[in-house]
Amino acid sequence: MGNRYSWLNKLILLLIPAGLCHPASALTFQGIADYSLALRTGGGDIQKSELIVTPRWDFNLSESTRSTLILRSRADAVDTLAPGQPTQPSRSHWNRRAYLGSHADLELRELYIDATLEDTYIRLGKQQVVWGQADGLRVLDVLNPIDYREFILPDVDDRRIPLWMLNLETPLGVGMLQWVLIADQTYDQLPASDAAFAFSSPLLVPSAPSNVPVTLVDYDRPKKPLQDADTGVRWKGFVGGWDLSLNYLYHYQDQAVFYLSQSQNSVRVSPTYERSHLVGVTASNAFGDFAFRGELGYSTDRYWVADPSQDDNGVDASPELAYVIGIDYSGLTDTFLSFQLFQSHLTEPASSVVRDQTTTQITALARHNLLNEALALEAFVIHGLNQDDGLVQLKARYQISSALSGRVGADLFYGDSDGLFGQFRPANRVHAGLSYAF
Repeated sequence: MGNRYSWLNKLILLLIPAGLCHPASALTFQGIADYSLALRTGGGDIQKSELIVTPRWDFNLSESTRSTLILRSRADAVDTLAPGQPTQPSRSHWNRRAYLGSHADLELRELYIDATLEDTYIRLGKQQVVWGQADGLRVLDVLNPIDYREFILPDVDDRRIPLWMLNLETPLGVGMLQWVLIADQTYDQLPASDAAFAFSSPLLVPSAPSNVPVTLVDYDRPKKPLQDADTGVRWKGFVGGWDLSLNYLYHYQDQAVFYLSQSQNSVRVSPTYERSHLVGVTASNAFGDFAFRGELGYSTDRYWVADPSQDDNGVDASPELAYVIGIDYSGLTDTFLSFQLFQSHLTEPASSVVRDQTTTQITALARHNLLNEALALEAFVIHGLNQDDGLVQLKARYQISSALSGRVGADLFYGDSDGLFGQFRPANRVHAGLSYAF
């Protein structure tokens, strides 16, 4: 049990002298305590009864240097989202939660130092870096892996897993050049098979012959911080009225590739991570009440679930070209509307791949503020054209005071159980919550 908390003990020992050595004026503290209750629509069972406390400390070390620490403690009374104490095989040892029994965990969320050296901005430590502008969908925003504990229902900032990295930005021409070096071999965290949002769609989970034992071996996760590091560059600037960016990333795909090896009496599943190059561009501009957003990405090496009757290892490879086009409208009083078209195309299709060569999803977002913005109503829809399935999210948030807000909502999946979204219909829910800022 002691090893499980070793990183936490080291962190506390480092932070205590840091806090004592700085005057109160150099230290600021804030945080959020958030309680959520979710009930399944099919039967009314409690899906989660969860309290999350997220404290944050900011230290002014000097005029040009600042450090930030963010922790997250979480307690869930029902423990259906991540039952027990998951083994976290996709996370590096320095990026794992500390479990406090089966119903609670503690995580070092972010810890970094900001510094300025002449015109260069430096952020070193555990952090999030956002590329891309899409709502609910990802094309270029792939630097940080995702925790799929609740699929894609929480806000994206809460779904991202912060990573240990070096992030530099410096002026170049009419824009800024960014370089990131990610020495943290942490990848997407998938729910266990007994979790509320466990993956089951054949689009994501390789199939095996019925009545044949299946053995899942240990994840073959890269473990060398520098040799297996991800690295990328982005140039971002304002040209001819357009916000533009050019992006390049050399990285391990965050989605594990599940290779199958079949014998007459068993199937062996070997999760492995594969390298890829990602090249992309983003563009955005405003035209009166309308704003246009576009994002394009090309990945050289992607691996897709295949029919094992046609491909023995259950995997086939093809580069992927993906893009999203978005239009936002703000011409109505206290109202914001947004629409997106997302497509993913396999440039070297194989007949054995389970997914279609081209997949298309559309999204719509409507947000309206009332009572001098004290009450916010929101509806968000993602619809997949290939499987005719999707997700509807409804939210209402009321600002009770400057520190306290309440909310109610619903997350409703629809479509066939084999679809990307339809597989989660049993997890449909209504929810309510309170959030207090301190």
